Amino acid sequence: CDRPCLLHNWGRWRACTRACDRGMRWRSRKIKRAATGDGRCPRTFSKARYERRVCNAQPCPLDVVCVARMDLVIGIDASGSMGLSGWKAQRTALLQLVNRMALSKSAGIQLGVLKFAYKITILSQLTDDKKKLITAITNTKFDRWTTNIGGAFRSMKGMLQFGRRDAPSICMLWTDGRPSRPSSKYDAGLGAKSLRSSCRVMVVTMRPAVPKSYVSPWVSHPKSQNVMVVNHPSLMAQKVMKVNTFVCGKVQTFLDWTKAYNATKTTTAAAGIR
Repeated sequence: CDRPCLLHNWGRWRACTRACDRGMRWRSRKIKRAATGDGRCPRTFSKARYERRVCNAQPCPLDVVCVARMDLVIGIDASGSMGLSGWKAQRTALLQLVNRMALSKSAGIQLGVLKFAYKITILSQLTDDKKKLITAITNTKFDRWTTNIGGAFRSMKGMLQFGRRDAPSICMLWTDGRPSRPSSKYDAGLGAKSLRSSCRVMVVTMRPAVPKSYVSPWVSHPKSQNVMVVNHPSLMAQKVMKVNTFVCGKVQTFLDWTKAYNATKTTTAAAGIR
């Protein structure tokens, strides 16, 4: 017989994708019982199964610290197309980003970093040790060679095994090129698909040659919230605050965070004296 599908009730509203500068919340309905025969079923993103709302539309402050609780893995591009100056700008941007994140295994961010060219090099597994992260990033060298994006996605998934079960996981790839040997567009797509089952996948593109439309199939839903475009690697250091608010769901101004951090240190020291 012909029978339409049966849908579950609406799922919960997802957390806002951004802390400021116009994020998005969404919810959906899954299929409880599939349609049979010529029975119909609403499409995934039809009004019957998908709703979204704008959230946190207020402008972002100029200087912010990410205070969200999350496990974040960042992959940086060390392929030859970056050029030495682009590589250095990217590395500087990453160091600046680390200094604008509240790292804490108990209440804040754990950060892991890898670089990718032909080979994948894990610079740091997930950690809240800022000194360790800064040392690893500062000391890493420019590899040159090809752009193994598929390998980067697979390595990111492996790094998440050291994450917290009760913290959201985000994987953010920075790249200025399309996948090349030993990867390919198909291989990168497979790696991204597997990774999306473990974390929210985001991409920062650093050249017009890698447009939003090219990387959108890799990222998580909603696509528009998970791709950021920077026109050249040399501009990354100027875009650190944009990258921070792009990936972070909760921010404080640097001044407010500094005051709160110093107050906590003072309270802890006083408790120790007693």
